[in-house]
Amino acid sequence: MFRIILIILILLPTISKADQGLKISCLNMKSMYGKKYEPLKFTLEAVGFQYFDQEKDKFVMIKSSELYMGEDHFTARFADYELGFQMIIFKGDTKPTMTMSKYDYKNKKFLEHYTCDAKSAYIE
Repeated sequence: MFRIILIILILLPTISKADQGLKISCLNMKSMYGKKYEPLKFTLEAVGFQYFDQEKDKFVMIKSSELYMGEDHFTARFADYELGFQMIIFKGDTKPTMTMSKYDYKNKKFLEHYTCDAKSAYIE
């Protein structure tokens, strides 16, 4: 009996799955003109939006309750700017593409625009 319980305890973590979320990778649209940019990576889960803060050198989570959500978009607000993610259909396309815009809401101007890939994934 003890062996059976031990085997179950050993195997349980390997067969259980985490919650499903979105893994988002965004590339600056200026890269189309030959300039090299590193993609920005984000995770959107039921509990929040996660990103890597280079200044703090760690992953940071913004709670879902602090995100601005809409039918086809969501926005994460920071101290000086906000990141707006939305699904749009470009002219000539049939399926939507996720884009992200970095908006300086204090000076009321867009700073950068990105095209994103979003993949459904189990978040660990």
